[in-house]
Amino acid sequence: MEFKNFSLFINQTKVNRFAEDLANGKITSTVCKHCGTQYYPPRADCSSCMQSEMEWKELPTQGNLLTFTRIHVPPEHFAVRQPLMPFSSVQFEPCPIGIIEVGKGLPIMGWIPKMDIKKIKVGMRMKASPFVLPDGKITIVLEPV
Repeated sequence: MEFKNFSLFINQTKVNRFAEDLANGKITSTVCKHCGTQYYPPRADCSSCMQSEMEWKELPTQGNLLTFTRIHVPPEHFAVRQPLMPFSSVQFEPCPIGIIEVGKGLPIMGWIPKMDIKKIKVGMRMKASPFVLPDGKITIVLEPV
């Protein structure tokens, strides 16, 4: 799988494996083989010791919600198709996103599409999962545990 299938519209990267792992249901990070610094999102080069030998590691998917917000104009591939709306083929609905802390303090950001924003609370346990969007792109969603 090419990285361009990840929902951020990135076409070229040295960490294509990240998108491949997401397609296989895994959220992964990289760990520097020299100094042990762990990176999420994955990096191909270590900014701590300037080495390029990285090991891939699957991350735990459950953690506590650190923060959240609502995006009022999400990317078009998150829009609800409304062909009968005048002057527009899409309708944008506010979409909550959040960041959970997993592993050794690593933050995972994801969409929270199945929850009313009034029920989302900082500190609640959530699970991150790869999710294939209707247009075939892959993203990460967060759901309560």
